[in-house]
Amino acid sequence: MYFKNINNVTIDVDGSGNFDRLKNLTAKAKIKNSLIDNAAYYQTVEVIDGERPDHLSQRLYGAPHYHWTFLLLNPQIKNIWDDWPMKYSQLVEYCIEKYQYLAADTDDDLNNKFILGETVTGSVSSAVGILKEIHVNMGYLVIEKTSGTFTITGETVTGLNSSDSIACNFVKSQAYAPHHHTDDSTGEWVPRRAAGTTGFTYIDYESAVTEQNRNLKIIKPHNIKEVARKFITAMGA
Repeated sequence: MYFKNINNVTIDVDGSGNFDRLKNLTAKAKIKNSLIDNAAYYQTVEVIDGERPDHLSQRLYGAPHYHWTFLLLNPQIKNIWDDWPMKYSQLVEYCIEKYQYLAADTDDDLNNKFILGETVTGSVSSAVGILKEIHVNMGYLVIEKTSGTFTITGETVTGLNSSDSIACNFVKSQAYAPHHHTDDSTGEWVPRRAAGTTGFTYIDYESAVTEQNRNLKIIKPHNIKEVARKFITAMGA
């Protein structure tokens, strides 16, 4: 519905003299901040686990096509693919796709070990990869796999050029590696220590980010048709 309400413009895209009719994506409209902050105008609702924007629109307004209004009132949701709250299984799938490389988690000291870009090999699996990142404070390597399958439950990883080796606790998606560590007493972000800290994985981090968006400002149902009408007018449709 959002793009349906945007006028077409005639434009010579490449300077060839041939004109195309395209949507004017430079057009925009927003709700006044005074209205967004007016409690008589909006209310706050909680997104049900697994509920898509069109489902929420149906639940609130009896029609699925007002989903675009959620982005008008909630600027922290820049796109529904990354910022909309997900159910856990969707979140894990999203994180594994987003953090596409492997993490080799270790309790060994990584200071002055390995060379970025070098080839690394698993001692058990004989899998091969390219070393992309070294996270000294977090205690893991990031590896782009090139052949074979590293042992998920862990194995020794050795660098071809550096000849450095570490014993890994696991070798699997970076989504399961620590985004940061927190001090067990203070909750502050700290480098990993032998004791007294807890890892906060990328899955944990992404979950915390999307959970912040679970409670949304929404236009009250009795105002929704007026808002949609004014939006269409403002966009010049």
